[in-house]
Parts: sequence; C-alpha cells; structure tokens
Amino acid sequence: MNEVKTETVRQRMHAASGRIARVKAWDRVARAVITMGGLGVVASVLFIFLFILGEAWPLFQPATASKLASADASVLRGALALGVDEYQRKLFGLMPAGILNISSIETGRIEREEKLPDLGVATLTSGSRNASGSLLVAGTSDGRAGLVHVRFQPRYESDKLVDVSSEVRAEPLIEMDPGHRSLRLVDGRERDGAAVVVAVAGDREIAVMRKESEDAAFARAVLEVGEGESITHLQLARTDLLAAATDRGGLYLWELGSEIRLVDNRSLAPARVTAMAWANADISLLVGDDQGGVAAYFRVRVKDDDPEPVLVRAHVYEKQSAALVGLVPSVRDKSFLAVGQDGSLRILHLTSERVIASLASTEAPIASTLVAPKNDGVLAILTDGRLARYGLKAPHPEVSARVLFGKAWYEGYPQPEYVWQSTGSTDEFEPKFSMVPLVFGTIKATVYAMLFAVPIALMAALYTSQFAHPSIRQKIKPTVEIMAALPSVVVGFIAGLWLASRVEAQIVPVLLMTVLLPALGTSGVLFWDALPQRLRSRLRPGTELAVVVPLCLLGALLALAVGPAAERAFFGADFKGWLGASLGLVYDQRNSIVVGLAMGFAVIPIIFTITEDAFSSVPGNLTAASLALGASRWQTAVRVVLPTASPGLFSAIMVGFGRAVGETMIVLMATGNTPVMDWSVFNGMRTLSANIAVEIPEAPNGGTLFRVLFLAALLLFAMTFVVNTLAEIVRQRLRERYKAL
Repeated sequence: MNEVKTETVRQRMHAASGRIARVKAWDRVARAVITMGGLGVVASVLFIFLFILGEAWPLFQPATASKLASADASVLRGALALGVDEYQRKLFGLMPAGILNISSIETGRIEREEKLPDLGVATLTSGSRNASGSLLVAGTSDGRAGLVHVRFQPRYESDKLVDVSSEVRAEPLIEMDPGHRSLRLVDGRERDGAAVVVAVAGDREIAVMRKESEDAAFARAVLEVGEGESITHLQLARTDLLAAATDRGGLYLWELGSEIRLVDNRSLAPARVTAMAWANADISLLVGDDQGGVAAYFRVRVKDDDPEPVLVRAHVYEKQSAALVGLVPSVRDKSFLAVGQDGSLRILHLTSERVIASLASTEAPIASTLVAPKNDGVLAILTDGRLARYGLKAPHPEVSARVLFGKAWYEGYPQPEYVWQSTGSTDEFEPKFSMVPLVFGTIKATVYAMLFAVPIALMAALYTSQFAHPSIRQKIKPTVEIMAALPSVVVGFIAGLWLASRVEAQIVPVLLMTVLLPALGTSGVLFWDALPQRLRSRLRPGTELAVVVPLCLLGALLALAVGPAAERAFFGADFKGWLGASLGLVYDQRNSIVVGLAMGFAVIPIIFTITEDAFSSVPGNLTAASLALGASRWQTAVRVVLPTASPGLFSAIMVGFGRAVGETMIVLMATGNTPVMDWSVFNGMRTLSANIAVEIPEAPNGGTLFRVLFLAALLLFAMTFVVNTLAEIVRQRLRERYKAL
C-alpha cells in the first residue's frame, strides 16, 4: 500500500515538474518576445530620429570647392566683357577690335567670330555683361554703344550632351556722346521690349538712352555727379534704377521713371568704391571698397507712412584681406563672388551673410572672373592668358543658424525679421526659412487648445469619478472616449467649413459665452451643493445635471441674445472693424479661437480618460477617512483626491499637450496657415506639422526646402521628446511625494 502511494506521489511530482518546466520555457519565450518587442520599439524610434537627422544634417555641412585643371584662354586676353554658357563648354568675350569671340574651353581655340556691324574704323573701349550673361553692351571709341545678344543651345545624342551651339544677334549702334568721345564705362538692360543704355565718356556726365518699346526711338538724357568727382563704376538694375560710384567715395542712385530722379546720394568716405554690382534680381546693390569691405544696400520704406523708399545698408560682410576689385553675382541664387586685389576669391551669400567658400589663390593676377550660370563653378582669366577653374558644390547657401533661428534682413523688409516664405513665382525670389514663426505657431495653437480642453476634461473627469453615480459614469466615460475615435480630418473639415463661419458671424456672443457658461455652470453646482442633504438624498443620482445643464444652455442663449446688442452698444455694430481701428488687430475667419475649439475637442478625450482613471485609482480608504472626519465631497476631491492623483493628472495633461503639438489636419484646415508671430486669438498661425503637410508637395528631393522640412520634423520630434521627458521627471517626483498616501 505504501509503495503504491509513493509511486503515485512520484508520478505527480514528475508530472508537476514537467508542467513547471513547460511553464518556465514559455515564460522564457514570452520574456524574449517582450524584450525583443521593447528593443524593437526603442530601435524604431532611434531609427526614425537618425533618419530625420540624416536628412536635415546636410543643411549645416560646408560647401566644397576644388581647383580644377587650368585651360588656355589666351585668345580672350584683353576682352572687355566675358561670359560662359551654362554647361561650361564655351567662353565668349568682346574684343577691342570689335569682334565677339566664342572659344572652346577644352581646346582654347576660337570657334566663332562675329564682327559688330556699323563699327567702321572705331574700336571698342568698354564693355559689360548682364548677370544672366545673355546680353553684352559694347562701348566704342567714337561715343557709340551697342547691344549684343548671345544665346546657347545644347545638342544631345543618345541623351548625352555632345556640343553647344551659339546664336549671336547684334543690334545697331546707338550714339551716346554727340562729341564722339571714347566711352570708358557702359551698361545696358532690356525688358519686355523696353531698353536702357548708359555710358560715361568724361568724368561727371552719364548719358542715358531709353526707349519704351521695341519699335520706339531712343530718347537721350544726361545725368551729372558732384563737382570735382569722377565716375568710376556704373551699374543698371532692370530698366528703372541706375547706380554710380565716384573716386571720392560718392554713391549715387537714380530712379529711371517717366522722370529721372536722384533718389539717394551719400558718401562712403574714407572708403573708396572699387567694385559694384547688383545681386540676382536687381534689388540689392553690392558695394566693395578699397579696405576689403563689402556691403549690400536696397531701397525700402522704413516706416509705413514714408512717402517713398530709402536706401538702407542691410548687410555688412566679413572683410576681405585686400581691396575688392570685382563682385560677380550668381544667376541661380543670392550668392556672389568677391574678388580681392591679392587674388583672393570668396563666395558669399547675400541674405545669410555666410562665407560659403574660400577658393585657393590663383598663380597669377586675375584679369576677370565669372560665376558659372549653374552656380557650380568659378572661372578666372589670368593676366598670362590661362583660365583658372574651380568646381563648386554649395547646395544650401541660403541656410545658416541665424537664418533658421534668428532675425534676417530680407529684401523689401524695413528691418530684420523672423519670416517663413519658402517659394516664390520666379527663381529670383529670396527664400525665407525661419523656424521661429513655425515653433511659435505650434506653441500658440497648443496653448489655446489646452486652455479650452484642460479645464473641461479635468472637471469632467473629477465629476465622473467622484460625484456621478456609477450608472451615470458607465454612460459618460464610453461616450467621451468615442470622441477620440472621430478622425481629426473630419474635425478639421467641420471646423474650417462650418464652425469658422459661425464663429465669425457670432463673434461677440462667442466671447460672451466664455464668461457666461462657466459662471452659470458654476452657480448651478453651488446651488445644488447648497440644497439640504435630506432633499438631495431623496433625488435620483444624476439629477444635478438637470440643474447645471439648463443653466449652461441658458448662458449660451443669453450670450446669443445679448451679443448683438452689446456689439452695437460697445463696438459700433462692427466688432471686427473696431478691432482694426482701436487695437490694430486683424480678424481672420480661420483663427486661434476656431483652432482652440476644434483641437481642444480632439484633445479632451485623451486628457479625460487618463485623468478619470487616475482619480478612480485613489484608494477608497483615503476618501472615506476624509468624509468621516467631516469634509465635504468637494473638500475631499480638492484636498485629497487631486493631490493623490496629481502624477496621473500631470501625465494626462502632458499626453494631451503632445497630441496637440503633433496635430496636423485640424490646424491645416481650421487656420489660414499664416506664419505670423502674434498671440492674438483673432488671427491664425502655422505650425510645424501643418507646414510640413503644406510644403512637402513643393519640395524637390534633396533641395533646401526638402531638408528644411526635415529639420522642422526634427524640431517637432525634439519638442515632443523634451516635453515627455520633463513630464516623466515631474510625474516621478510627484509620485515619490505622495507615495506614503
């Protein structure tokens, strides 16, 4: 008998040990799966961060410049104006003999010669080339000037560039100086059939020849600089601005309108202007001096009530090691080449004021320089006839830390500002990539959403967990949680197309509701709390809603009824007009009020759910002890439940904050997406997430905008990470503080 019992015990122990082994095996498997899942989540988040960082990082990488093999350009030695095609296959130049030579960079041989018509025995004494390189201006020894158009057309075979053909068209010469003196400075522009040619023969006088259309005749005008000054530089901007510099440091600017006006005249002494050019788009005037300094000027109305624009010095760049002898603008962006007398070559950017690249000094003095049309190279013809060539790779010259996070002075702006405006209608547009308005807009939208959502969600959670009958709680909580299932695009659609117009039509009643609804709702709660305990105990649970809800509805109806009368009495029946006239504020239909209501509606379920769980998790013995000591339900809720549940409450608010920060569709559809920096509730904003959604279709892969959008994503990632980290730190401290409870 004992042997049978022993055998049975052994079998049971063996079976039990087998089950324990299987449980332990499954436990190890589960632990491995959970561990791998957790590590996978961490790895995924880290991968996303590194991917975003990798896409944004090239913005801050320096440009690369390399010296290429030199070529022979002796056939263009002494040229008065030089140019290059966009593929860097052909060089062309105006020669003193009155010939336009086009040579191959590869072989150094002349491939085409074009004699200027009607030149006679005269020679060329001056020349210039516009920034795009397609228009040359030639000045002759007998006081005439002519326009020469040069075009290049690539030729492909099997999708491979094999050659570049040229097209040259020279217009008839124009008599600039009746005295037939030699022209020492000349410039010209054509635009929409209109043309302007300017020239200097003597010291003080500038001859201006203009025509308004292609078929019109040229009209002559003469401009003069100050007595005793001699003009050293002459630069046209489009067909309506003319800048001149003198040997005494004088800077003159004329407006070539229906009447020619001198709009600025200043002295830059003791510095003397040694180089001058208009930056791409002919808005900013670049001026270099004999002390190595470079500055940029443009015209702007400093004050809104200024009668006309004034010339301001907007940018000052790091000084060069020697006097400037040349400033060559790029035709692709706002960068330009600064050439020093000592052979130093620097690529700078107009807006960011960055030194994009410093090129190696040439082996011989520089006669003239060119920036390749594609902004991918620099060419310098040396006095010994060689062509020094540099390869340039500067994909993001307009980006710097100051442009992204500081104030930059943009063309047409009266002062440095934070501006986001990524694209324009032409390549001459000056991109503006300030992150500050987007970060500000993100914070603004979040703040207004949280101001609306937090009080409602917290009070609702407190009521549901501490005051509502369980039968009421079972209906309220699922109903609120269903709100979270509503797609944000639907909320944004309703807010943008329906709510915004209703708020605009009833703006004064809406503002009154922000006061009347809390006031009447609170009075209803106080009224219920003041009722005798015997009466309240006889009423059915949830009856308090029959007091509070009608009072809230009464507040809304009262606001709608009183609002129009209040608008007539206090705002002259036009609240939006009063905002502009009295406060200088602009009312946008899609504004922060609409965003606060719509995004707050989306955030409420998250905050409510987490907060209600935190309140419900407070041990019942704490509330029972408080009530037993004579505290009321409200005193217990405020002094016991709230402090005890504060870690969960804080977590709920931070989770809601993170939800609001990353919201895209509601902000995208419910605001005007204007990147303004204004706390006014009556205008909109542009957030980081909405900006990414708006701009990404227009961003070329690998371009500056593309990478700046990834930088915006990185900032959004960092903001969320920092907020959640701080929230966790605070939550742990609060938890440590109240753990004894």
